[in-house]
Amino acid sequence: MIDQPTPITDEMPEEWITELVARLEADGHDIADAHESAVVIRLTPTSRTVLAADDSDRLFVIGWADDGDVHWGLSADGVHVPVLRPLGGDSPSGIAGRVHRVLTTGRPVPRDLRHALPYAAVSEGCVCPVVHPCGGIVPDADCGEHGGRRSPVVEWHWEADCPPASQ
Repeated sequence: MIDQPTPITDEMPEEWITELVARLEADGHDIADAHESAVVIRLTPTSRTVLAADDSDRLFVIGWADDGDVHWGLSADGVHVPVLRPLGGDSPSGIAGRVHRVLTTGRPVPRDLRHALPYAAVSEGCVCPVVHPCGGIVPDADCGEHGGRRSPVVEWHWEADCPPASQ
């Protein structure tokens, strides 16, 4: 038996679309299309990397499916979405928050994970991989600056409390 994808078939209320688009644009996302069936966002090079998008996937599609939940998927044309993933969210602001998290971390909800933010700029000698949108690092035991997670030159926060990335 082949697992069939859940199609986007339901329609979002017009006021939800208007508020969702406004919140997504406020978060800096480029809206390619928005209508009652779907909201389509152009992927940035960073979001394409975070989502491990194929070369042909240039768009992020949000829509309501038959199961009554909000889903997302990647698309080349904004119409055909081969794989839908659950997004969740019960309001335009909740959906926008989850979309922003997916586009910056690859998942709609935070993990129970702590990030470290260096108090000063990371030097060339730092071997900690910078992997979080907030600019947080994962201290490496071999790093002279942050090794062993004991260094006082970093401040910790939970992923759910990530500050916005500094530009």
